[in-house]
Amino acid sequence: MTGQKVLIAAVIAVIIVAAGIMLAVGPGATGPAPAETVPAKKVPTPDEMKALAAEIAGQIDGDAFAALRPGDENTTAYIAIHDRLNAFRSAHPEIVYISTMRRVGDAIEQVVDADYGTFGAYAIGDGYYVAEPDEPFLAGFTEPYTEVYSWVYGYAPVRDASGAAVGVVCLEPAGPIEQERIEALAAEIAGQIDGDAFAALKPGDENTTAFITIRDQFEAFRTANPEISYIYTMRKVDDTVEYVVDADYGSEDGVAIGDGYTLTDFDAVLLAGYEGPTAEIYSILYAYAPIMNASGSSIGMAGIQVWNPITQERVKALAAEIAEQIDGDAIAALKPGDENTTAFITIRDRLAAFRDNTPGVVYVYTMRKAENATEYVVDADYGDGYAPVIGDVYVPTDDDVAFLAGFTDPSAEPGFYTDEWGNETTTLLSGYAPVRDANGTVVGIVGVDMGFVHES
Repeated sequence: MTGQKVLIAAVIAVIIVAAGIMLAVGPGATGPAPAETVPAKKVPTPDEMKALAAEIAGQIDGDAFAALRPGDENTTAYIAIHDRLNAFRSAHPEIVYISTMRRVGDAIEQVVDADYGTFGAYAIGDGYYVAEPDEPFLAGFTEPYTEVYSWVYGYAPVRDASGAAVGVVCLEPAGPIEQERIEALAAEIAGQIDGDAFAALKPGDENTTAFITIRDQFEAFRTANPEISYIYTMRKVDDTVEYVVDADYGSEDGVAIGDGYTLTDFDAVLLAGYEGPTAEIYSILYAYAPIMNASGSSIGMAGIQVWNPITQERVKALAAEIAEQIDGDAIAALKPGDENTTAFITIRDRLAAFRDNTPGVVYVYTMRKAENATEYVVDADYGDGYAPVIGDVYVPTDDDVAFLAGFTDPSAEPGFYTDEWGNETTTLLSGYAPVRDANGTVVGIVGVDMGFVHES
């Protein structure tokens, strides 16, 4: 995935576009054995994110910040703040991007960008954006604030006449979609592209027949498949990648041939797309905090960004982590009607706290085997009107291989999927781990669903 299309997804894109965003583990990558669980990568909680944003905001000289003007990028004042942002990021490797902003009338502009001096980074006054008065992230000008955004992307290789991969096509869906579906769509449109014509395109060829033909193919494909919002292509250039044909070229949101993107350690899924169809689901955490001047007035805002990878290894590890915190003897003893007991409430509250403190987790629940089926026991959402009660039955199907495997060892679904529960439509990747009693006997399973809820 790239920062280019995230720009459209949210106002917060003034931070994203300079960095680009990718997950660390992609299909085809070497991973642990099926029963092996690797530690979950630590992702800061919302409260920790707010604290980090407030910490770096408090280190910025607000008066020097307020005095910066376009063209001051080489001044001592600018360099001091720039270096402080980078030192903070180095001390907190979970942070991938730091930027500062300020209000200019009804608009917002970038001031000091930690990445200034690299391709795509902002200079003072760039990223000019007129914000709606009720946009949530504006709260960061007053007090620490955090939020999470999530996306899905699909990729497939573009091949020339000899079968060599010469690029990758990237799709972003408009709504709920399963991994198998977006991978198939990516492969379908990639197969329609003339790889030799694609490989020959160079900057400035946007008005050639070859470019227009591919762009028109994208437009027709998007019209025929309205679940797709964006289509664009990229190709490798030495140690980086660059954009080639964008379906939106010519609009405010489109990119031209040769617009670059610097690869990061989070680009495994994108790179896997040069070999075969693949897809990813991920979340991005943002936190903001006000920058104050000497008199204590807010004169700007610092923003930090953390990537939250949603992978099979991560959901397995998180399921194993919360499974160890559950009283297996209590789970085994709970029976229908026990929802108001201390044992039930204790487990429910523990599950809910785990969900609330683990960004990207949507649902957490426990189940156990019951004759030829399985049944729910404790759900973190019990009490909201849609969550299951003790004893609600679920009959596994032939597709529930990963779910049933979770009664033995930590496991995860092979790909993300869409689901409807209550009044919510979600895109999820699920992990499972066994719950054991004091003797080590498996008495149930905990499920952790990571992903996001789609806006209705």
